[in-house]
Amino acid sequence: NSKVVSQYSNLLAPLSVDAIMEIIDINTAENVNLTDIKVVAKVGGTVEDTRLVKGIVLTQKAQATGVHRVERAKVALIQFCLSPPKSDMDSQVVISDYTQMDRILREERAYILDLCKKIKKSGANVLLIQKSILRDALNDMALHFLTKMK
Repeated sequence: NSKVVSQYSNLLAPLSVDAIMEIIDINTAENVNLTDIKVVAKVGGTVEDTRLVKGIVLTQKAQATGVHRVERAKVALIQFCLSPPKSDMDSQVVISDYTQMDRILREERAYILDLCKKIKKSGANVLLIQKSILRDALNDMALHFLTKMK
């Protein structure tokens, strides 16, 4: 509310000006689109904790990689899952011996390894994967390959 803002104006005013200066071109700007600036309140934080983040803040947790911060990130946004493909219709696969099962597992491994190699070749060091309700967006094998390819 305005009472809190007035009490902390020495902190919030320069922060507000810096945020606006980040999104406009001083030579050509006539108006400022304030929807380009987002204020996010975090539970448990105080006004003194307020800071300006230049860029994007992702609040989702990283998938078991131990990485918490990436500088100069090259982001890849993919709309497919890094897991073995599933058939489009309900079907059953009957496996009569171990060699057939071994062949299926080798093909799944080769498929995932090929996708991981293409991602690595792109130079991306941050991967954002669209969620899927049908299967895992990222399975353990793909996570293993991506971690080894760092």
